[in-house]
Formats: sequence, structure tokens, C-alpha cells
Amino acid sequence: MALIDSQKFYRDLEKGQIAPIYFLFGDEPYLLNQCVERFKNAVLSECGLDFNYSLFYASDADVLAVRDAVETLPMMTPQRLVILKESQELTDKEWGQLEAIIENPVSSTVFVILASRIDKRKKHVRALLEVADCVEFKKPYDNQIPSWISHIAQSLGLSISNEAIHFLHRMVGQQLTEIESELKKLGEFIGDQRRIEVADVKQVVSRSKSESIFDFTKAVGENDRVKALELLVHLLDQGQNEVGVVSLVARQIRTLLAVKKGMDEGLQGVKLASYAQVPPYFLQNYSEQARGWTSQKLEETLVLLSQTDKALKSSPISGRIWLENLILKTCGEL
Repeated sequence: MALIDSQKFYRDLEKGQIAPIYFLFGDEPYLLNQCVERFKNAVLSECGLDFNYSLFYASDADVLAVRDAVETLPMMTPQRLVILKESQELTDKEWGQLEAIIENPVSSTVFVILASRIDKRKKHVRALLEVADCVEFKKPYDNQIPSWISHIAQSLGLSISNEAIHFLHRMVGQQLTEIESELKKLGEFIGDQRRIEVADVKQVVSRSKSESIFDFTKAVGENDRVKALELLVHLLDQGQNEVGVVSLVARQIRTLLAVKKGMDEGLQGVKLASYAQVPPYFLQNYSEQARGWTSQKLEETLVLLSQTDKALKSSPISGRIWLENLILKTCGEL
């Protein structure tokens, strides 16, 4: 099977058009985990959940038990559901023990294999890509996160203002799992009100973390090299993901570039906010920072950010060194 578009995959599940074997992979854990619930709703009835559902984690699973679960006939429902998470942890020998049920799927079982990363050179991966219905779940682009915040809020029975979306995005970043966690906290905080405003986000999102992130991106925007380096160390000591730091800076720089271009075209106020897709609530702060940059320097910084992101994911050199180098090259020289 070729790769299936995720939207088609969702539609097929809703219609009950379900294949016997799926291979779902990608670096967005929120979307992978959501698929587990989608499969449970699509395949199993409430009464059959206890008898016909098996969940395994590859790191501590007995592969023979996985195979036995797939080959077991369902009780009281047409199909069983077997989920194998983090399959990238399996050894070649363990994959060999699953080979028979991969090459010849069991029609009475829906077997779902999930992986957070894959190596397409591996024999078992090539086999899955040929036999299974395959879907890749990539992390959303930064400009897609506001829509995801709105979507996740809606799924939790909440509404959220545009200003609050922007502020939450700025504070939490683009990790959908963390966004969902913060939205759940916000839902508990606002109670029956059910609508989230900026003031709510400011009170609920971890204050020390949110203030550190805000101060860090502000220091970068203001070209304050010393303060940015100090806050970078603080963020990393708090456990902030190194790739997440790049994402935070990239979002800040892209926003400043949009504001800068709008200002160069003579836009002001609401028109500038609309052009740069910035809530008016934050426009003055961004405008003041944008005046301290040239468009060329902002564009060069985006290139450097892309290079740093790739280095963090592939280089053996400490991520902290790459990030400090990023700040040294970005801040203080225009």
C-alpha cells in the first residue's frame, strides 16, 4: 500500500472502512495517541472492549504474546483490535517473529503498529509499507498551531479567544500534547464559563516557565545578547526541549519579519495586525522590536534557525553549544 493521506484515513475510519493492518508513524505523539482512541471507537463496541482489545508497548512486550493476540478470534464483536506502540524498539529478531502476520494479515483482527521514528532501509519497514495501510503524522508547521489550539479546545468543550490562542502558543510552543494538557487545566480553572481569555492563560500556564519563555523571546527580539544567553541557560535547566527553543525563536523572528514588512509598506494599527496575523493586543511589543531589525537580518536568521534545527537532530555536538552559537550569531549585530 502507498502512504495514505491522514484526512482520508480519518474519513475511512468514520465510515467503517477498516483494513486488517495499519502502520502509523511520525514525530507527533499527540496525533499518534489520538489514533488509538479513533480505532477503539471505530472497531469495538463498549461491551466487547474488555475481551477484544490488547495494547502492547514494544519495549517490554513479549512479541509471541502480540502475535497470539492478533491470531485470537474475537468474542461478541466482528473484530479484535491489537495496538503495538513504539515499534521502533523491536529487534530484527522480534520483527521476524511478526513476519507471518504482517505478510498475511488476520482478517478478524485490526492490527495497528505505531512508531515514533522509522528507517525505511529496514526490511520490516519496507514490508509494512508494501502490505499495511500507512499514515505518516508529522509535527504541524508553526503557522498551523493556532488552528490546532482552537480544534483541541473545541474537542474539550471549550472556546478560546484569538488573543488567548496567540498567548498560549507563545507560552507553550508547538507540542500538541502539552497544549492539550494546558487546555485541560484551563478548562478546570474557568469551570462553567467555558471560554478562555488571555487573563486565564496568564494565571494557569506555569508562571515560571511562561515568564522565562516570554522574557527569552523578548530578549532575542530586542537583540539583547547577554540577557538572551542567560535566559537560554535558565530555560534549558528548566527542561525546555532544545528543538523547542529553536521553534520559539523561529516563531518570534517570523512574526517580526511579517510586522517589519507591513511597516515598510506603511501599514499601521488594525491593518498592520491583520497583515502580520498578530492580535492587536501584542502589536505594539512586536512593532518596537521589529524596528531594531533589518528585513535582511531577519531572513538570514531564519536560515540560521533552519540550519540549527537540522544540527540539533543530527549532530553529536551538545545541543546547548548549537543554541549558544545561534544566539551569538543572531543577537547584537545588525
